[in-house]
Parts: sequence; structure tokens; C-alpha cells
Amino acid sequence: MAEPEMSPWRLVLQRPSITGESPVWCDRTARLYWVDVQQPALHRLDPETGLDESWTMPAWIGCLALGGGAAAGSVLVALRTGVYRFELATGALSLVAPAPFDPRRFFLNDGKCDRAGRFWVGPMRHSLLPLVGEPGAAEGPLWRLEGDRLVAAGKPAALSNGLAWSPDGRTMYHSHTETGEINAWDYDQESGEMSRGRLFARVNGPPGPDGAEVDSEGFYWSAINGQGKIMRFDPDGRVERELAVPFKYPTMVAFGGSDLRTLFVTSGRWAIADKDAADYPLDGGIATFEAPVPGLPCSRWAG
Repeated sequence: MAEPEMSPWRLVLQRPSITGESPVWCDRTARLYWVDVQQPALHRLDPETGLDESWTMPAWIGCLALGGGAAAGSVLVALRTGVYRFELATGALSLVAPAPFDPRRFFLNDGKCDRAGRFWVGPMRHSLLPLVGEPGAAEGPLWRLEGDRLVAAGKPAALSNGLAWSPDGRTMYHSHTETGEINAWDYDQESGEMSRGRLFARVNGPPGPDGAEVDSEGFYWSAINGQGKIMRFDPDGRVERELAVPFKYPTMVAFGGSDLRTLFVTSGRWAIADKDAADYPLDGGIATFEAPVPGLPCSRWAG
């Protein structure tokens, strides 16, 4: 394939985030919510003014979901120790479901709500001292939030990413960053059950496919971490286009703006060695591009 095209882009936030992740557009307030995993905080960005508010979290934060219905005004956050409900007005943080693993070995990484408002999240292995180098589970499954517990489902992964659903909600996508696999599953919206998993696409590393989203045409957009690009796949898994981005380590995409045609791209500096930092001055920031088609409104946590 030809070199990725570089479309006009705008840097809406220049910040040395260690791992900027989980961008979610709120159409009610015209703000972009996002997280910085290792400098654990929930952020809210006004892309027009550049104002970036933040709330510090007590542990690494992998992702978020905006609340809807009875949970409006709250944000579901996945921390290293479990899934919590955070109240924007008061700053109150309450446990919804504890981590279903040893949080010294894993943390909750990429997560998102399906079209019915059901929250899913996957793990990343990251052992803390003194466990580094000790034997232990290398992978973990996806988890589906059911009431006050996380229920295991799907194919285990050491670095789970790329959760997204087709516009009709009947196909679920999930990527394994370390192997480069993007899988597709038949999905039952009523029960939240997955079936008939198959390989959707494969991306040659390193590192591989990171966070993702699906547009209104059902095409899957994947941030290719470490390769400085976004790949757009058609519903059959064929690469439709590649888009170069101003970051070597893009982490995730989200559609936003008044017409949902603004593509937000987060990034991080975790993998950049100190000696190379000057070569990647923009990594850690957030950029926007004009998307060829609109995205879909974010799915909110039903509470």
C-alpha cells in the first residue's frame, strides 16, 4: 500500500501526557472527555478554547464511559482497582465493581459501552514491583459489567484494545495489540453475548492496533500505535485508507464536533526514551482531522 496520506490537522491540546487515552465526545456540552493513564486523571477538553479541566484519580485510569439516563452527570471510570462511578458535580467516587484480577499484575485498559449502554473493558498486563519477572497469568479476558461485578467473556489478551460495535450493534470488534490481530464477533444486543469469533484484520507490528471506533458507514478506524498512522477498514476487513498523524504513538480515535465529522486522535509518550523525546515533540497531545463521513454518537452507560 502507498504511504499514508497526511490530511490537514489541528493540534487542539499540546501536553506531555504519558498515555492519553479513551477520548469520548459529549454532544450535550461540546466537550471531549479523555484520560491520562499513568498520571491518573479524568480530563475534559474544550477544543475551541483549549481549556482542559482535570480530576485526579487514586489509581491508574484506563478508560471512561459517560453516564446516561439515571446516571446522567456521572462518568464511569475503569481504574486499576476496579470500575467506579465518578460524580462530576461533587467529585465523589464510588465503587461499582472490583477488579476481577490481581491489580498488582494487571490494570483495566481499553473499555467502551455497546449500543445498548452495556459497559465492556479489557486488561493490560503490567506487573508492579516486586512482582516484575515473577511467573503469573500473562493474559486476561474481556469483562462485561453486570450490576456490581465484571463477567469474563471473549478471547484472552495481554494487551486488550480496539473495542467498537457496528452501527446496528450486531458486530463487536476487539484488537490484540501485541499480536496485531483485530477480531470480529457476532453480538447479541439483548443478552450481551459474543459468538462466532473470527479474524477481521491483521496489522504488522510493532506495536500494533490500539484504540478504535466505527463510523456511520460501518468502517472501523484503528490507531496504529508506534507507526504514526490511523487505518480505516471496510466491514470486510480490507484497508480502505491510511492516514498519517503528527504522533508516532497515537492511542485512540473518537468522532465529535457538531456534525460528528471531527476525528479526535489521542497520543502518549510512554514508549519514547528520554534520549528520543526531542524527536517527538507533539506526542502526548490531541489532534483533530476532518473525517470523510460522520461518526456515531457515543453510547452512554445505562447505569
